[in-house]
Amino acid sequence: MSYSIRFNGERTPDVGATADGSNRATEDSGFGAYVPFPTHTLPGPVGAFTAAAAKAIGCDPSFIALPLIACLGRAIGNRRVIRLKSSWKEPAIIWAAIIGKSGTHKTPALQAAMQFLQRKESVSFAAYAEAAEKYEQEVACYDRDLTAWKKLRNRSEPPPWKPELPPCNRFMTSDTTIEALASLLAAQFDGLLVERDELAGWLGGIAEYKGGKGSDLGHWLAAWSGAPLTVDRKTGAVKMLHVPRAAVSLVGGIQPGVLRSAVGREHMQDGLCARLLLAMPEPRPVRWTDAVIDPVVESEMSVVFDRLLEMEPADDDNGDPVPLAIDLTPEAKELWVGYVNRHGMEMAGLDDDLAAAWSKLKAYAARFALIFQLASWAAGEASDDAIDEASMQAGIELSDWFGGEARRVYGLFVEDDGDRKQRELVELIRRKGGTITSCELMHTSRKYRPTEVADAALGSLAEAMLGEWHVETATGGRPRREFRLSPLSPFPKVNETGDLSTFGYGDGGNEAEESADRR
Repeated sequence: MSYSIRFNGERTPDVGATADGSNRATEDSGFGAYVPFPTHTLPGPVGAFTAAAAKAIGCDPSFIALPLIACLGRAIGNRRVIRLKSSWKEPAIIWAAIIGKSGTHKTPALQAAMQFLQRKESVSFAAYAEAAEKYEQEVACYDRDLTAWKKLRNRSEPPPWKPELPPCNRFMTSDTTIEALASLLAAQFDGLLVERDELAGWLGGIAEYKGGKGSDLGHWLAAWSGAPLTVDRKTGAVKMLHVPRAAVSLVGGIQPGVLRSAVGREHMQDGLCARLLLAMPEPRPVRWTDAVIDPVVESEMSVVFDRLLEMEPADDDNGDPVPLAIDLTPEAKELWVGYVNRHGMEMAGLDDDLAAAWSKLKAYAARFALIFQLASWAAGEASDDAIDEASMQAGIELSDWFGGEARRVYGLFVEDDGDRKQRELVELIRRKGGTITSCELMHTSRKYRPTEVADAALGSLAEAMLGEWHVETATGGRPRREFRLSPLSPFPKVNETGDLSTFGYGDGGNEAEESADRR
């Protein structure tokens, strides 16, 4: 049995780990139940805020943690990278997608995670407005002085200095056009966070922009890697924009059925989907809660962002800013080498789509370690001069968790209509505690009426070995016939061919609500 090192010092079994150290989730071709998000991997204030916000909103912790990690990555920006060896460095860039039907609190969760950067940007906007007002005054003085200078017969003095409008330091944007992004990135060193409440527009825009199918794809792939980005413009005073290190993190939400339609075969093959970290917790009933986030917890999280944003980059020989590379401790290096070797063996048995995701999860393990180390430093819990064993172990464990989520979510892309109906019924029964009678099912949803329809639906799960019927006879009472799910019942298996021609099926939710959510 392998163990993980918690940030609180405890040891817990790895999710899915077997006695031989392998990962059961990677060997099972089925799609299992949702594994709870490993909140214990998060550094102190990050984990505390995640738990508190999830409780206050009534959402799954992954809906808070994933966007929050992306925001922390933006706070680090281009100032730091993790150096795995001399030729391999990874930036703190995170692409995060939380997946849930309408009414699963995706938007409140995103807002809770992004509030710290939003506050910083509000301060930046106010400072920019003040600077712009001063700039207008300086321009008026410049125009007056330039006119006077031109009237001089003897122009021995140089012309007056022309003022420049200082750039506005941006932290976030919702504009996903490459030209707009390049303009913002060219004006600042430390990158951006793109936030989209609904990611379907971003996915569709990559193919539609300027009428050239996939024309922006290469630019987006560069932005995920922190690679150079060059954009040629047809309009504007500046015809070419060059960004030496285009660091763009991404965060947003999307519904399962919309995701299935938006990704398509194209984005499974071009590597875009493989770069997305996906979290799709099982739906939970909406219940009122009086819980709120403790101001102390929120303040401690805010301090982490403040310290990360105050970090300074290194300088190259020309005095230009460059990322400061952070090396691994010997203990962290040993963990990393073992992980890379194990991860490579897992990839060998995967299909092309999952193998592509696995290749990016390796990079994400290192990126998580970088973010966790610096967040721990910002919280006063660790140093910032090396990636230690605890941060590396946490990054690896979280990367493994996202591997399991990739398996579950990719199952959506290849299921047929019958598979989808079975999966949704299994999810419904899990929400009911794992057992249900035909009568209870009939009253839960109109589509299972009359009782014969409910019997048939539950019978199909029994035939698929996803559960079985049980009859309980109470003394002096009527026998109770109920259906019980098998422990950790997997989702239905995908078809053997792996054909993705079934894209576009809806997710069976309320159409009016889904339409409103897309708007």
